[in-house]
Amino acid sequence: MSEEKQVKNASQAKLQKQGEAEAKSESIKQADPKELRSKLSNKNRDYIYRLKKELLAGGLSEADADAKIDGLLPEIYDAQIKGQPAHVLFGAAPKLKASQILNPVVKPEKVPDKLVALDGALFYTAMLTALFGILQLFTSNNKSTSSGSGILTLIIMGLAMGWYFTKYNSWMQPDPKTGKPAWGKVIWGLIGSLAIIMLIVFVLSLPALSVINPVLPGWADLLVAAAAYGIRWLVRRHYGIEGTSLSPDKLTMKKK
Repeated sequence: MSEEKQVKNASQAKLQKQGEAEAKSESIKQADPKELRSKLSNKNRDYIYRLKKELLAGGLSEADADAKIDGLLPEIYDAQIKGQPAHVLFGAAPKLKASQILNPVVKPEKVPDKLVALDGALFYTAMLTALFGILQLFTSNNKSTSSGSGILTLIIMGLAMGWYFTKYNSWMQPDPKTGKPAWGKVIWGLIGSLAIIMLIVFVLSLPALSVINPVLPGWADLLVAAAAYGIRWLVRRHYGIEGTSLSPDKLTMKKK
């Protein structure tokens, strides 16, 4: 028999064995809990007996405790077949396992890109308007020294920064094929964003548009900043968002 044929047969045998193992695991999942209990080893029976006692002591009713254990039985029996007892499978004594069941750790969800962009836009809008508001308060005659500090300009710049940094975070994720960040998108995205922002600032700075883009007094800019930050706080509270907008990839959202 050729070496190539031997490798092929070994691969087929491995796949067949894997398929049989998966089919067996699936049949165990579908088995009746009473049947699985009767097949447990003495060690595993003692484990679930003590686990039930801890669950009852933790406040569960007997029916709920049995339901929790029934959900674990397929996993316990499957591991038993492979020579692994329950305490090794779970890496925890019955008391600790009961605590994990009674107080499950809720893993935070990834925040959708739209919410990340909104959070960032409100954050940067608040920061920009607060900065220009403070500058206004210390500028003589309450006039801004910058033609690009109209309120509409500041809001659009905040929105643009929120969008860009959300996209930047996405572009910096390694490409599945190359394993490298999309540097082309990062660079051209930055250039494009800056060009658009500069164009918007220029257009909104035209005297004819001062009606819709007024330069507000310092106290008014600070009120806008407070409103933007307040809306952001409400959005974050509603969706359970945690983390900082300066690191969009670290934002998390609590499950409801």
